[in-house]
Amino acid sequence: MSDKVPSPMWQALNTLYTVVERDLDSVANALHTADQQMAGGKGDVWVGAAAVTWATDLSGNARGTSTKTRAFAAYVKKERDGHPKEVTQAEADAERRQLALPA
Repeated sequence: MSDKVPSPMWQALNTLYTVVERDLDSVANALHTADQQMAGGKGDVWVGAAAVTWATDLSGNARGTSTKTRAFAAYVKKERDGHPKEVTQAEADAERRQLALPA
């Protein structure tokens, strides 16, 4: 008989990863449409010197959002995959206490 129980930490990380994966493309591409419409300040929504500057910032932020979103998903997956699915009862109790701490 095994003295292992499901790990609350692994379960929490798995739930987080599921939610992140579900919304990954939506979040990663959140600024993509606006970036395309701005077309580097030469699009149909706004033109001129200020538009070019703003569009450059928007384009950088669109890339950054995508990169950071995908990196976060990879980080959560790595943490989940590096944690055992089953732990001792004492470890599970400690994990529950840790998960209950305020952020």
